Amino acid sequence: MSDQLLLIGGKYVPARDGQVFPVTSPTTGERLADVASADPADADAAVTAAHAAFHDWSTTSYVERRRILLRAADLLEEHAPEHYDALTLETGAVRGWGEMNIHEAAANLREAAALTSTPTGTLLPSHDPRTTNMSLRGPAGVVLAMIPWNAPVVLAARAVAIALAAGNTVILRPSELAPHSAGHLLAAALTRAGLPDGVINVLTCSPGTSRELVATLIARTEVRRVVFIGSTPVGRAIAQVAGAHLTPAVMELGGKNVTLVLDDADLDRAADLLTVAAFANSGQVCMSTDRVLVPRRHYDHLLARVTAKAQALTVGDPRTPGTDIGPLINRRAATHFRELVADAREHGATVLAGGGHTDGLLARPTVLGNVGRTARLAREEAFSPLVAVEPCQDEADMIQRANDSDYGLIASVLSADADRGVAVARRIHVGAVHINGPSVGDEPHVPFGGVGLSGFGRLGGAEAWHFFTEQKTLYCHG
Repeated sequence: MSDQLLLIGGKYVPARDGQVFPVTSPTTGERLADVASADPADADAAVTAAHAAFHDWSTTSYVERRRILLRAADLLEEHAPEHYDALTLETGAVRGWGEMNIHEAAANLREAAALTSTPTGTLLPSHDPRTTNMSLRGPAGVVLAMIPWNAPVVLAARAVAIALAAGNTVILRPSELAPHSAGHLLAAALTRAGLPDGVINVLTCSPGTSRELVATLIARTEVRRVVFIGSTPVGRAIAQVAGAHLTPAVMELGGKNVTLVLDDADLDRAADLLTVAAFANSGQVCMSTDRVLVPRRHYDHLLARVTAKAQALTVGDPRTPGTDIGPLINRRAATHFRELVADAREHGATVLAGGGHTDGLLARPTVLGNVGRTARLAREEAFSPLVAVEPCQDEADMIQRANDSDYGLIASVLSADADRGVAVARRIHVGAVHINGPSVGDEPHVPFGGVGLSGFGRLGGAEAWHFFTEQKTLYCHG
């Protein structure tokens, strides 16, 4: 991977003060690149470029916007193998996770392309027959989108594809842990597809400098929408800045996600689904299940099945075929994983698989039973290959425990009776629920987002189109 510059106004440029920061691979430990670290002056330049491009892009035919988005989707998939390799080196993802990122990112671009011909207004009645009232929607302006490292390409596409389809211009601020995968990769595909200069810009910044950079960006009046996908503490701080400037924002934040295994569920299938839900991408997914609720009479059976599945997973170099679990993203993540397991043990938990140890950044999938309500794991997002299985008295107890959380991103309900599963799902206070499927998964045309500490607003589908557009009413008097 070559050194990374800033993308401003269609040109790749160094930071104005010449500052760079290193990006290190969790897979190999090698230094992958020196990356430009933007400062407030670079932020101002990016906003100026995006604003200058806004008029022409917002008035570009929807046919042309659709063509560019579709071509970018094709380009992503045409170059998929090299993208998989980049993801593996930069984030530690196994090939299957890389494949999902590229193909789902392409799907998001294609879905956005289909929305370019969304009706732009409606006619409304008036008390005066000589008057025609029209409600129109148009692009909002410059969109600031901040993207995490863990599912970088698909989340970048989710954050910006519909914004571009609606005629907005974009500034991408990717995670400092994956600046290529979370920003430059998608921007390059869009640029090669014909996106005009300045319509998408990429600002990277070193750890510890993001707060000032983001504050500078949001303070500019041309920035009319903010999208943040990431942790709850950082999202809270960004939401406060956006609120101070009355800038509408979508916050897609962390989760403390739960799967409810009802008393009629197939336990073998449940174990298969939980293996995906808890351990995909080493559990480093906002939608990962890290709590499983099960009736007490099925507790031992399900625990044994999940433990066997966890122990059978292959942990190692994600470049090696057959590896199921790659490394955690960095030492901080590895330390957090070990601390959560140690704390759970101190509060009486039983370790059935794994054990909270790491070999460098490699962590064995860990299954815990009898996690006490006072343990950190009972409240904190694990974001690691870690799942706790909890015995419950009955369905009502399961629902009460599922809702005993300040988070509310996603959940899963497993039952032999789909109608029963839907009925239980309706009582869980989260943004989305899978019935008889793993909690990890969404579709580009479906609204996605959380409640509580998991954020607010929705990305995907018509709700995202409305977020990225402004509404204007015209009163046409006869």
